[in-house]
Amino acid sequence: MNDLIFALDIGTRSVVGVVCENVNGILSIKDIKICFHKQRAMVDGQIEDIEEVSRVVGTVKSQLESSLDIKLEKVSIAAAGRALKTERISLEKDIDLRIAITHDFIKAIETEALQLAQDLFSKNSSNDLFYCVGYSVLSYKLDGKAISKLDGHRGNKVTIEIIAAFLPHTVIEGLYSCMDKNNLEVSNLTLEPIAAMDLIIPPELRLLNLALVDIGAGTSDIAISKDGSVVGYDMATIAGDEITECLMKNYLTDFNTAEEIKSSLSGDTEIISIKNVLGITLDVNKQEILESIKTAVYDLGSEISTKIHKMNNSSPAAVFLAGGGSKTPFLRDVLSEFLNIPQSRIALTDKSGLRNVDLSTLDYYGPELITPLGIAYSVVLNKNYDFFSVKVNNKKVRLYGIRQMKVMDAILMSGFDTKKLIGMSGKSLRFTLNGKQHYYAGEFSVPSQIYVNSAAANIETTIKPGDTIEVIPAKDGGSPVIRISDVSDMKNTGHVYFNGIRTKLSTKLYANDIEVDADYIIENSDSIRVIHTKLVGDLYKLYEIDEAIYKSYVKGNSVDFDYELYDGLIIDIAKIDEKTENIHTSAEVEALPDENVQTLEEPSPVEEPSIKVTINNKQITLPRREDNMPYIFADMLNYTDIDPSQPQGNIVLLHNGRNASYLNLVADNDDIIIKWESE
Repeated sequence: MNDLIFALDIGTRSVVGVVCENVNGILSIKDIKICFHKQRAMVDGQIEDIEEVSRVVGTVKSQLESSLDIKLEKVSIAAAGRALKTERISLEKDIDLRIAITHDFIKAIETEALQLAQDLFSKNSSNDLFYCVGYSVLSYKLDGKAISKLDGHRGNKVTIEIIAAFLPHTVIEGLYSCMDKNNLEVSNLTLEPIAAMDLIIPPELRLLNLALVDIGAGTSDIAISKDGSVVGYDMATIAGDEITECLMKNYLTDFNTAEEIKSSLSGDTEIISIKNVLGITLDVNKQEILESIKTAVYDLGSEISTKIHKMNNSSPAAVFLAGGGSKTPFLRDVLSEFLNIPQSRIALTDKSGLRNVDLSTLDYYGPELITPLGIAYSVVLNKNYDFFSVKVNNKKVRLYGIRQMKVMDAILMSGFDTKKLIGMSGKSLRFTLNGKQHYYAGEFSVPSQIYVNSAAANIETTIKPGDTIEVIPAKDGGSPVIRISDVSDMKNTGHVYFNGIRTKLSTKLYANDIEVDADYIIENSDSIRVIHTKLVGDLYKLYEIDEAIYKSYVKGNSVDFDYELYDGLIIDIAKIDEKTENIHTSAEVEALPDENVQTLEEPSPVEEPSIKVTINNKQITLPRREDNMPYIFADMLNYTDIDPSQPQGNIVLLHNGRNASYLNLVADNDDIIIKWESE
């Protein structure tokens, strides 16, 4: 029994059980049993009535045990393709130009993209929980340009697009409940479209753009291969039952009678007897029946072709048909028409296409056996998938082992915020101080720390059942916090005596022409001005004294206008053509009353007139702004048809012929170019 494989295909119309043996990688069939549901216990491949499905599973199990004289205890099963959900997710992320992209960073943004998909399903799934069962990276972009490998590159922005596959837990719980009721232990769980794909289109054929369509009773599962891998899964909600229901309406029969009519269409009989619900028996020509279902077949082929085109963006090179519904008359003709490929490239799978299965013991083979044989063959391929549990930050997480599971899979299912895996560097700060550019770099981030069973690990570390995972979030780098007092001399305090007037020394601080205090925190692109009362010339401006007429004296010696002031300094003035006998003495200055104290005030700013610039070879007049702020390059976007949120290549910024940034100040008569590189 240890060498035997028991597989169950639980379908909409029937349950198929197969017992086989792995003989050097070849699946040798021992026996197959099929039992049909007596009522609609399955809808579109998903269990509705657990009790009824459990009963049919028990019947198939008993028949196989009796036929082979064995006891079946372990089983391989598959979840329906209808349950598999896929989503394309695109994630764009700003990065630090100073740091080369690492493998860990790439995996972290892939994980974040997967969580976006998980969040999307959570919003649209009526609180149903989805298990991530795999994903493929479709493309990378660096600063808007496609790139095959990101490792080691530097840039400002990374974009990643993935296709993620998810499985709802309700499907799994229903399958497991049916197995539990029949004392069967699930040793392997796969997905129906994957099982069929593994059997019909092995990895060596997946370089070709091929489509597999497994048409059952309730659904038509579709899988697409390209460039060496399976790139997408989907399903059509119409299949063989639509043909049956068409026959029911056309000939007034019940469902089972319509199924018998459909089966008869593949035989040699030209006249088919039909007993309708009125009890009347009619002898109908087979050709007439075939004509009556053409519309339903057309609809089936149309829906399948639409799904293929949506996933593949074009027609595939060839199509493989599997499942009982693949025998539907005219289907290959319809698919050939819709997909615009020769009918010779649409193949109905037969015995010759199953290289790894020995069917010599079978009296009958049909395409409806592809899925149960594929489920069994997944065991031969050592794809022993099942659920297991781990702990992430003391939270128990259940994982579906469709592949070798890693820390990132557990993190996704735990609900940990994947944005905290990647610390962001602090933002840099640029500003002007009295017209001079200043730059402060942000701090580098501290990466997240991951431990598996207390040992250092990363998101790529393989995990096993029972592992304990600890994730310490990354720490963002700090952005520089600079106050005006940090970048200007604030020691200009005290008093001087100017021509007998006690005058306070002061410093005026302005941010973007608005007066602020010394604790003002400088923001990006600020224009900072610091104006000191520190020169003799400042006093002349304060008291509106004509510099051409008067001269300054300190302790009887003449001084220039750029002579620096200091606390307690005594300055006297006299007309240039007069003698200096009237210069104040120190004693006279000390006797001056405090009410004579004055403070140097900055003159009111002169309003800037409008300026003229040339933008993309077109002259524009820019009016003076109400806030007196200078124009910067980013403001010029308003005068172009450029939309940075919808990139059409790399942006080109030229300021008077030189490369520029959005923070460049704009002045009168500037020549400005803003365009896409491709233009």
